Amino acid sequence: MEDDNEKKHSEEHLGPARDFWWNEDYLELLANRLHIPYIHTLVDIGCGKGMMGFKFSKYMPDGATVYGVDYEPGYIEEARQRAHSLYGHNEINYIFKVGNATDIPLPDATADLTLCQTLLIHVKNPQRVIEEMIRVTKPGGWILALEPNNLVPNLMFDRYGETDFDVESTLEVLEIKLRIEKGKKVLGEGFNSLGDVIPDLFLKAGLRDTKVWISDKALSIIPPYDSEETMLRVEQMLHWIESDAMGYHYQDNLNYFMAGGGTKEKFDAYWQKLLYNKISLKQRLLKGEYISAGGSLVYIVAGRKPRPSEL
Repeated sequence: MEDDNEKKHSEEHLGPARDFWWNEDYLELLANRLHIPYIHTLVDIGCGKGMMGFKFSKYMPDGATVYGVDYEPGYIEEARQRAHSLYGHNEINYIFKVGNATDIPLPDATADLTLCQTLLIHVKNPQRVIEEMIRVTKPGGWILALEPNNLVPNLMFDRYGETDFDVESTLEVLEIKLRIEKGKKVLGEGFNSLGDVIPDLFLKAGLRDTKVWISDKALSIIPPYDSEETMLRVEQMLHWIESDAMGYHYQDNLNYFMAGGGTKEKFDAYWQKLLYNKISLKQRLLKGEYISAGGSLVYIVAGRKPRPSEL
């Protein structure tokens, strides 16, 4: 039985703010690019609470089926509950299963389209997951990966005053971030900026006709905080600060940094500055003074599974 007090994987990402990760008109554009209005089976691997399956199902024909697979039983149960609430409102069949991305509990050639979102950045062997996604996809069907480069925001600015930056101090912070990223990969917990290299992984897996797009969504926070989306984003940031999540957990980051070749002394000096900035950030959020353009870099990479005649 699952312990309700045990933290689920990526739990800090799966709050209500996640529903605003994509611009709806852009999803419609993607759906048309990928011919989703004409496909009958979509599979979402690492589906969490089913968000992408539900979003894309709006463009699928009546009678189509959406499968979602995730190894967290709690997420699968929430996805099933949401699907039940949609019963009678649309004509899509939703089937959610507990399972691992390296051993997907579906038969060969199930899907017209198999997708994942922010999954490959978390796995030790992304190539193995891509191979499994290919296995459950029909010949001629598409594999779709929605994955970020999470290092990019470290070179973005929130306020004009930050453009008068000190080069040496900025490089010190970048070293910390790079070593944390490297250390996480060394420890077998994935690579947070994998989005850049998905085309290379697709090519190695034998996929054809690879296409690459970039999301047009910016996760901005601009005063006054008077929209639902902005208020949810502010609430999420405050939660991260107060719960030591999303880069604010000392021991996890120290472990990654040292695994990436850093020293505890250097990390602790960085951490003291981070704690000061954390307090300042919280104050600005509570006063409604924090502002951010919310830039990010999320790739949408699609590759086609070759038909037997093409092999």
